[in-house]
Amino acid sequence: MKEDSVSRGMRSIARHQFIMNYLKTHKTVDVAYLCSALNVSDVTIRKDLKKLEKDNLLIRKHGGAVLNDHLFFEPSFLEKEDKFTAEKSAIAEEAAKLIKDDMTIALSTGTTVSHLLKKIKDRQLTVATNAVNVVTELMGFSNIELFLTGGQLRPNTYALIGEAAEKSLEGIYFDYAFFGLNGFSFEQGLTTPSMEEARVVRKIIENAKHAVVLADHSKFNKVAFYRIVTVDRIQTVITDDKTPPEEIRKLRNIGINVIVAHV
Repeated sequence: MKEDSVSRGMRSIARHQFIMNYLKTHKTVDVAYLCSALNVSDVTIRKDLKKLEKDNLLIRKHGGAVLNDHLFFEPSFLEKEDKFTAEKSAIAEEAAKLIKDDMTIALSTGTTVSHLLKKIKDRQLTVATNAVNVVTELMGFSNIELFLTGGQLRPNTYALIGEAAEKSLEGIYFDYAFFGLNGFSFEQGLTTPSMEEARVVRKIIENAKHAVVLADHSKFNKVAFYRIVTVDRIQTVITDDKTPPEEIRKLRNIGINVIVAHV
């Protein structure tokens, strides 16, 4: 078998991405298929599957693996609102320091973003968002010019999604984009259970000069079903002081600005 982009000698991170991309589509995979597709031994594949199972991404079975259903689990906005409130407030405080008068910013969904809203109401801003709760919170302030995307509402997260939401972001650019997520993995990237919501957030990131992730410690080393972007597509991560130092070190080593909020 000729070597190709997923062939012999590829790094484990690339093999893991191949396996997870395959599972996202097919839900199950055989060791024999992976050995052939990646041109590596079954010993190597079984080590890969063991690592991915340890990360709760899949469940090994005889001769292969299946996708872990937890990747699709998504608590509602209200269920998440009362969790890690001190951490989220501290993260929002640091995020607010980045926002200056006369900026154009994008705010996507997330309970940490909600904490941020309380701290920027006195700023002179243009705010674009696909989150209905953001507009509801800021619409009474004459100093803030609001732009709400179109799209279909996801009641679970208050997000507007779909083709209309993506198209409404065409030609709109931001100084900063702030957003939350469900999972932050150095290998798998920034993830969310919703493919449609990931597409809108990705578009926001593409249109921003500076993308800022608001992620408390509970999001690290977690993976949801669909990737928003890889880690190298963001510029700043704001997290709290319970995040493992090793995760912070890895991010800083690749040039990402990490701000640690002390609770």
